[in-house]
Amino acid sequence: MIRSALTPTLSRKERGTVVLALMLASAAFAQQAQPLPSFSLSRFTLNDGGKGGLAAATGDTLPLHRFRATLGIHYENNPLVYYRDTTRVGALVAHRAQLHLGLGFGITSWLQVSAELPMVIAQTGDDLRQSAGTVAPDGFGLGSTRLAVRAGFLSQGAGGIKADAPLDLALQLGLSLPFGVGNALNIESGWNFVPQLSAGANVGAVRLGGEVSFLIRPPTVLTENSIRDTVGSQLGIRALVSSNGDGARFEGSFHSLIPIEGGAPPGFELLGGVRVPIGPIELFALGGPGFGSLPGTPTFRVFAGIGLKPQAEKCEANSPHTPAECPDLDDDRDGLKNRVDRCPLEPEDKDQFEDDDGCIDPDNDRDRVLDGDDQCPIEPGPKSNNGCPIRVRDNDNDGTPDLQDRCPTIPGPRNRDGCPIKDGDLDGVEDEVDACPTEPGPKERKGCPLKDKDGDTVEDARDNCPDVKGLVENAGCPAAERQLVIITADKLEISDKIFFATAKATILPVSFGLLNQVASVLRSHPEITMVTVEGHTDDKGSAKLNRKLSLARAKSVKAYLEHQGIEASRLNALGFGPDRPADDNKTEAGRANNRRVEFIIEH
Repeated sequence: MIRSALTPTLSRKERGTVVLALMLASAAFAQQAQPLPSFSLSRFTLNDGGKGGLAAATGDTLPLHRFRATLGIHYENNPLVYYRDTTRVGALVAHRAQLHLGLGFGITSWLQVSAELPMVIAQTGDDLRQSAGTVAPDGFGLGSTRLAVRAGFLSQGAGGIKADAPLDLALQLGLSLPFGVGNALNIESGWNFVPQLSAGANVGAVRLGGEVSFLIRPPTVLTENSIRDTVGSQLGIRALVSSNGDGARFEGSFHSLIPIEGGAPPGFELLGGVRVPIGPIELFALGGPGFGSLPGTPTFRVFAGIGLKPQAEKCEANSPHTPAECPDLDDDRDGLKNRVDRCPLEPEDKDQFEDDDGCIDPDNDRDRVLDGDDQCPIEPGPKSNNGCPIRVRDNDNDGTPDLQDRCPTIPGPRNRDGCPIKDGDLDGVEDEVDACPTEPGPKERKGCPLKDKDGDTVEDARDNCPDVKGLVENAGCPAAERQLVIITADKLEISDKIFFATAKATILPVSFGLLNQVASVLRSHPEITMVTVEGHTDDKGSAKLNRKLSLARAKSVKAYLEHQGIEASRLNALGFGPDRPADDNKTEAGRANNRRVEFIIEH
């Protein structure tokens, strides 16, 4: 046999001595292996309220004086794995089973307290004393008690500080006590605080919600350069969707733990669950896979058990209660809440009765005729007339009582107080609105005839020369003076332009004749009580300067007309610059049309 040059030949006695030395060295090494420091490995808890879901709080609290208790068994697979650098060495905790006892109580409709006591009943793992120098934790131990108080600020139902809100919103403060029995990794290393904010809402047949929590605890180094993370404070996020209803309910949830201290990445879990009610209790189970090497994140977990359901709230539909206990319900479903319904268990027919007391009144109109015998139950009347009022006389039978009829002997419509429609001049305009009730005239002239004093067939209102007979095509004036102004319903139209000095408000003499004619028309028609002189420009140059120029030109025209004897009270001046074009500014002809003065008849 070829022996190694470094291997001496040993006698039997010497070989026995070496074996004994190795055994003693192994025993000494084993004695150096240390247990893990105390901390709580499991970070999963059931929802203390239990209304929305098992796996996450959704802003719910237990109803007033309602009690909830749960007893469950909780299994975790590989929740604590030993790594050296990035290499998995083994599972310090490979299989872990716990019992959980949870209790909750609703102190008010919006405040609840709860407690949870975990107990490890079986726990096994790999022997890592030599590879990790760590002793496996105990297989049994009573864990830290967790206490919590939760306040509901908003509620979709009758609970919460503010009821009938669009969602449920609650704030919880949890506390874990650093006391327990054994070393099964379920006793906290110090006082732990867990503030939690949760919210949720019923959306049709499902409930949506979740929670955000922050675990505040002192950091604990598990072993030197071994398990990936220093266990310390963590941010927790849970989201949940569950079904609603009184029967079996299903749910799915997402869980994430994000370490604030330590080097491990976050842990994630996806859980599905079911709850089956059986009388006052319910059976529940949930489970699913986990991802990541964060201590406390298992490969998968299963949680199953039995719970004592909180009794239904008094103020839920079909629950036993009195109307006084539930003022916001409408027990008789007559549209009035119990708080204002004087007869909350007797529905009132709102289509038949006018009052709002919620009672089936025997005499709604208080005419001393019971409604069962009253032919007019909402109109008071004597018993001799079956409870109906005695109608007043209507001599002309037009439907308007004589006391209200302004024409009691002549039939007429009710909207005219019983008087007939009168049109003495038969022009189709009722006498009441006819400005000329004895002379027929068109409706647009309020029933007055067209007037033509000079007999030239041009109506006075459109005649530039109403007192001198003229030609129709010359606006009612003689042919000797061509008319440049035409009176229309809303403006004085001019057939020529008013010219100004370039970029100024000075009127050029070529336009004096046109303006003199405008003044003449206004003097001949005093019924035109107000005319607005409007100045307009094209879009060349600054819009601001153009508005200023157009206003100055309109004022110049106004001043000219005043100088011609037109009262200032009949004239107004406005400048619009390029804001109201009459034509397209893209062509020179269009821009020329936009540079204009208009005379608008206001009254």
